[in-house]
Amino acid sequence: MTLSPTARQLLVALDPGLRECGVALFDLDSGELLAAGMPTNPERKARGLAAWSGMAGGVAAFVSSFLEPHRAAGGAVSVTVASECPQVYTAGKSKGDPNDLIELAGVVGRVAGGLGATSERSFLPREWKGTLDGDVMAERIKARLGELPHEHLRVQLPRAQDKHHNVWDAVGIGLHVIGRLAPRKVFPR
Repeated sequence: MTLSPTARQLLVALDPGLRECGVALFDLDSGELLAAGMPTNPERKARGLAAWSGMAGGVAAFVSSFLEPHRAAGGAVSVTVASECPQVYTAGKSKGDPNDLIELAGVVGRVAGGLGATSERSFLPREWKGTLDGDVMAERIKARLGELPHEHLRVQLPRAQDKHHNVWDAVGIGLHVIGRLAPRKVFPR
């Protein structure tokens, strides 16, 4: 697919989930966060293909306000999907059923296909956030958004405090892809 010079390039960053999914939408040309939130799956009890499709529909609805107006005006849109890659840990570090990771992989595939992604990228947790504690990483992500203060206004956090990390992880994955998450080096004068 050859894109016109006026094609809008968007990045959809995912922290995948079967019932809800952290999503962050970035403009790849400017590196700006356009929106972040946690759409939910209308198929709350489904498993397999029905659940994957439901979650993909929830993500598509979330990002459609940015995709559809441009497409309706005849503009081309290039979508890159970047996701945290589901990973099996050793028994001591594992939480839950490892088979659930298959469900997450299915969600990512359906989201990328449903959005018509022209490019896909995936990262193991350690590849995009290193070994930092989750709370420390969330603070780093928030600090990077502080560089463009209006971006904080575009983050829609769920009511449940224990779900906030899903949105911050999606934002962090997006910041990693566009190069805004790397640790800053401070040199003494």
